[in-house]
Amino acid sequence: MKNLIQQVINWAEESNLVNPVDIQPETLMLIAKFGKLSQAISKGSNCREEIGNCLINLIIICRMKNFSLADCLDYPLKQKDERFNDPLYILAVILASLGQISENIGKNKEFKEELCHLLTYLAMLTSIPNISLLDCLDYSFNKIKKMRIIKFNGIILTDADEDFSTALMMLKGREENMKE
Repeated sequence: MKNLIQQVINWAEESNLVNPVDIQPETLMLIAKFGKLSQAISKGSNCREEIGNCLINLIIICRMKNFSLADCLDYPLKQKDERFNDPLYILAVILASLGQISENIGKNKEFKEELCHLLTYLAMLTSIPNISLLDCLDYSFNKIKKMRIIKFNGIILTDADEDFSTALMMLKGREENMKE
């Protein structure tokens, strides 16, 4: 898992997706991804891709704050509550956790511990359909890493967008200027 997290970080940095200034929009994107996860669970769908997409966003947010999601992999959550066998209950707990993370990011406060809890809740969700966080992250990353994606002026562009080539050239120009 740690190796795959590093691959996601490298891909995100190459795609210009890791910029601490963008942490609030990235957090909003994470909330949107959790909305899609909620929809998948409510439909009874396999939520591997949705959990993987959430993990990718979490990895990027962690990188923006100079820590690694890998730091949370062995985070103990002492929760013996039977309600954690119910995916809807887990979603409610995730929502509360997301609210706390969002509030802390908005107030520029520490949120690592809450983020580690969030990862643990996601792991609980994966145990219900008998998949793992690694399966989810691997599945989503294999889909997304093939795409050419960049963030330019706060907008995510893919190589299918007509402005992609121009934006890519401008980003490379900025990098060259920073090296000088």
